[in-house]
Formats: sequence, C-alpha cells, structure tokens
Amino acid sequence: MNYRAGKIFRVKSRREISMIFESGNRKSDRVLTLFGVAAGGDITRCAVAVSTKHGNAVFRNRLKRLCREAFRLSRHDLPTGWDFVMLPRIGAEIDLPKLQDSLVTLAKKLAGQQ
Repeated sequence: MNYRAGKIFRVKSRREISMIFESGNRKSDRVLTLFGVAAGGDITRCAVAVSTKHGNAVFRNRLKRLCREAFRLSRHDLPTGWDFVMLPRIGAEIDLPKLQDSLVTLAKKLAGQQ
C-alpha cells in the first residue's frame, strides 16, 4: 500500500476550500466535523481547518499534523473522487485512532456508502 502524502492529495487554494464550505455537505460526530464535495477525479483530497479557539499555535499545529496523518493513513479506506475539509471539534479528546475512525465513518456517510 502506498502511504505517500504528496501535494496532489491536498486542497490548497482558498477558493477551493471556500467552495467546499459553501456547496459541500457536512457530517459531524464527537471528534470531527467533515465537509465534503464530490470532485469527480480518481483521487481524494483533504484540507484541515483549526480555529484559534483550540488554543495556542503549538496546539493548533499539533492538531493539524494529527489530522493530516489520519488522512494519510486512512486514504485507502476513503471514497475516491472527493474533496474534504476536516474540522476537529473544540474540547474533544483527540488522538490518531479516534481521528482515523471518525474520518472514515463520516466520509462514507457523506459519499452515501453507509
């Protein structure tokens, strides 16, 4: 299994992220809020948004790294052709296994596979 995390798997531009927030669907659980839109390609891309309400820059950057790692490790379980934006919930106990489970479950719900 290829677990590389190249630039092709990232939603990078502000315009694309805004489009996902505006026109995408949303699913939530106790750990994560996931916005998603069907992009139609053969790859799944992801972006991470962390609010300043989470804490200082060190904590926010750690959350972003955890979210990106969860996406990298779970990418083969996610539906293909989707663009996602991950928002970790404020005040939630967040660790890598919880993020991975939440991401896969919510992505499948958004894609209508569950």
